[in-house]
Amino acid sequence: MVSIIISFYERLDYLRCCLDSLRLCRGNFDEVIIADDGSGTETVNRLQDLIPAYEFPITHVWQPKNGFRLALARNNGIRKAAGEYLIFLDCDFLVLPGTIECHVKAAKPGKFIAGLCKYTTQEQAKRILHEEISKELLENLYHELPEKPVTREHFNFIKYGILMRFRAVNPRKQKCSSHFSVHRKDMEFVNGYDENFIGWGGEDEDLALRFIKAGFRGRSIIPSAKVLHLWHPKELGNRHWREGANIEYLNRENIPFFCKKGLRK
Repeated sequence: MVSIIISFYERLDYLRCCLDSLRLCRGNFDEVIIADDGSGTETVNRLQDLIPAYEFPITHVWQPKNGFRLALARNNGIRKAAGEYLIFLDCDFLVLPGTIECHVKAAKPGKFIAGLCKYTTQEQAKRILHEEISKELLENLYHELPEKPVTREHFNFIKYGILMRFRAVNPRKQKCSSHFSVHRKDMEFVNGYDENFIGWGGEDEDLALRFIKAGFRGRSIIPSAKVLHLWHPKELGNRHWREGANIEYLNRENIPFFCKKGLRK
């Protein structure tokens, strides 16, 4: 069973587009879990009205708003998920047909599967938000965007993986900071996301590092697993998180692969 976990906060129009794109991947997953980091009552009510419009099971998991707590929200999504294989998306991601299938086909115990997004322009995002989501629309927009960043990241991911085998590069080089997937038992082995990360940034880098410390390896499906990231104004935390407390915690010495404050306390 395959569970898709979507992190979410307030951007209901973006989430609707994400769910509409998943309609194009029907048959490749079994359920969707919306991991909500404290959206307001109006948004939650609108979301509950939206859920019945989809043909696949959707579960909404909500937590009170108390700062930016993405690690906790995603762990809540994992706790609620029934699948033995987990695919992680953000609500502003649109998956192209075949992308979820790429994740599932690449799945292997002891590996985390890494993807990447192409970032839409503001004008492209407006089109997506106001037009019906279709295979043709997503593929046309995807091909309008440059391929070079995708090719470069795929090459770097493979290069760092090889160099890590010879301990010739820092294990922090491989990341799962875009869409990624992993077997549930492997996520449970490292105890999920470290919920000490409160505020913007660091939880993804920490998770990838702990996967590698646990003996797992990453595999890139960047060229074949195609995802669009909807344009939106940059949050302050996204630009300045490296000036906050999370960066010091992320860079601490001797990080164990099993975090103490994770799926199991």
